[in-house]
Amino acid sequence: MPTPSIGVNDGLRRVFFFLVAGGTGFALYLVISYTLHYFFHVGEVISVVAGTLLPILPTFWMQRELTFRSNESHSRSFPRYFALQVCNAGFIAMLTALGKFVGLPAVIVFPLCGLIGAVISYYVQARLIFFAN
Repeated sequence: MPTPSIGVNDGLRRVFFFLVAGGTGFALYLVISYTLHYFFHVGEVISVVAGTLLPILPTFWMQRELTFRSNESHSRSFPRYFALQVCNAGFIAMLTALGKFVGLPAVIVFPLCGLIGAVISYYVQARLIFFAN
């Protein structure tokens, strides 16, 4: 069920809810990535891939219902969202490997790569995934 507008410009509402939904997804990404890497000693690349892919269901729901208020069917939008997140995980993994190669610590690489991925993700979601509203 779409969230009713609060009487503000739709673009501002969308940015606000993207920050809420994306911020939640980003927080989950960081918690998962840091936990796997620092507590379970999993490598950086595997940690960021898991951190990107594990929160797919809650972030899909928040982006679809809150940010984009899309009426696109789940059966059409979820596979596209899933594919985006798989590509995003690969991209973030490559950036993380590059950061590790140049000697940056994971505490810096994880949020930096996640933020780059989040910005790209917003534009792809707006144009290719949740465009039917």
